[in-house]
Amino acid sequence: MLGSFESALKGIIKKIEGTSHFDDDLLDSILKDLSKTLIASDVEPVLAFSFIEHVKKRVREEKGLKFTVKEQFIYVIYDELTKIVGKEKSLKISEKPFKILLVGLFGSGKTTTSAKMAKYYKKRGYKVALLGLDTFRAAAREQLRQLGDKIQVPVFIDESLKNPGDVIKKFEKDFEKFDIVIADSAGRDALDKNLAKEIKDVKKNFSPQESILVLPADIGQSAKAQAKTFKELVNVKNVIITRMDGTAKGGGVLTACFEADSPIVFIGTGEKVDDFEEFDNKGFISRLLGLGDLNALLKKAKDAFTEEDAKKASEKFFSKDFNLIDFYDQLRGIKKMGSLSSVVNLIPGVSGKVSSELLKNQEGKLEKFEPILSSMTYEELTNPKIISGTRVQRIAFGAGVAEADVRDLLDSFRQLSRLSGKINPRKLKMLEKNFDLSKFKGLM
Repeated sequence: MLGSFESALKGIIKKIEGTSHFDDDLLDSILKDLSKTLIASDVEPVLAFSFIEHVKKRVREEKGLKFTVKEQFIYVIYDELTKIVGKEKSLKISEKPFKILLVGLFGSGKTTTSAKMAKYYKKRGYKVALLGLDTFRAAAREQLRQLGDKIQVPVFIDESLKNPGDVIKKFEKDFEKFDIVIADSAGRDALDKNLAKEIKDVKKNFSPQESILVLPADIGQSAKAQAKTFKELVNVKNVIITRMDGTAKGGGVLTACFEADSPIVFIGTGEKVDDFEEFDNKGFISRLLGLGDLNALLKKAKDAFTEEDAKKASEKFFSKDFNLIDFYDQLRGIKKMGSLSSVVNLIPGVSGKVSSELLKNQEGKLEKFEPILSSMTYEELTNPKIISGTRVQRIAFGAGVAEADVRDLLDSFRQLSRLSGKINPRKLKMLEKNFDLSKFKGLM
C-alpha cells in the first residue's frame, strides 16, 4: 500500500532492527529520516513535527518492561502513527432499508467503490441493491450495471431519466425489498454550485442514513477542504479511501481526514472487486511498518472459506487421498483472499521480508495453475502419478502454457503433499487449542 510511503517506513524499521547499539545519536538520525518521510508523504508539517516530538519524548521517558529499547522505539512509532491516521469507525446497519449515498469529485472511484461495498455486505448475508444516480457521466450507469451483473447484485438504473430525483422516485418502492441500497452519485472536476445543488437535492430525495465521501489516496492535503465542504453540504460523517494499492504518497489524505474529524470506514486496496476492507488503524499502520496484520488475515480467510469447507480441506490435506482436485479447491480459496502479495504482507514475521519481485513471479505462476488444472482429465486430477511426458505435452497444449509450467505445478503439488505427510495433525490441534490470540492484541 501507498508505494514510497510504505517503503520508507519499512526502511526505517529495518534500520532500527539492524543496529546493534542504540543511543541518542541514532535516535535523532532515525527521527530525522522519519520526519522527512512524513513531510514527503504530504503529512502537514506542523503535525509531522508534533509527531516527532511526541516520539522523542516517549522513547526517552518510557522504560518499557516488556520490550527491549529497539522494540520500545518501534512500538512508540507504531502507537503514535495510529493516532495520526485517526480512529477507525464501523458502519452500523441499523434499519431496513439502510440507504448509503456515496459522494465525491469526478475520478474518485465512486462507481467501483459502490460495487465493492455491495459485494462486501452481500458476503455478510445482507440483501443489497445498487442505485445509479450519476446522470452526468455518459458511461456511469452502464459501468454500474456491468459491475452489478458481475457480483450478481440488482442495479436500479434508467438511461432515459436525466434527473437523479426522478430515478429515485421511480425505484423508491423497490428499496423496501432490500436490507441495503447503495447509491452512486455524480461528480465533477471541482465542487461547483451545480454539483453542490445536485448533491443537496439527492440527499433530500433519497434520505440516506449514511452519506460517505469517497477520496483517492493521491489527493493529498486538499482532502481536508473536501471533507469539510461535503460535511457542510450533506452531513458527510465518514470517508472511504480508494487507490491505496498505488504509488500515492497517502499521508495527506489520511491526516487530512483526521484533522477534518471525518473517520475512515473502508479502504480500497486493489482493482479487484474483493479488494475492499474495513479500515483498522492499528492493522493499517502495522502493515505499513512491515509488522503484518493477523486480524485482517483471519478476516480474509473467513470470507474465502466457510468453516465447513475449511474443516474438509484440513481433513483432506492430512489424508492419503489429497489430490489435485483438493489442490485446485485450495488454490481457488486463496485467490478469493486477494493477491498473493496482499496476503503475504498480512503475515506477522513475513510481511516486508519477501521481495515484491519474487511475489509477482509466484503470482504469475499461480495464474497459470488454474487453466492447467482445467486441462487435466478426472483420472489425472485424482491420480497425479500417472502424468507422464506425453500427458504433460497434451495438458500444456490444452492450457496454452509451456510444458515447464505444468511441471512447476506438479512440483508444487508434490512439495505440498510431502509437507502434509510431515505435519502431525494431533500436535497441530493441540497448538491451535493453546494459541491465545489475546496475547498479541498489543501490536495486532
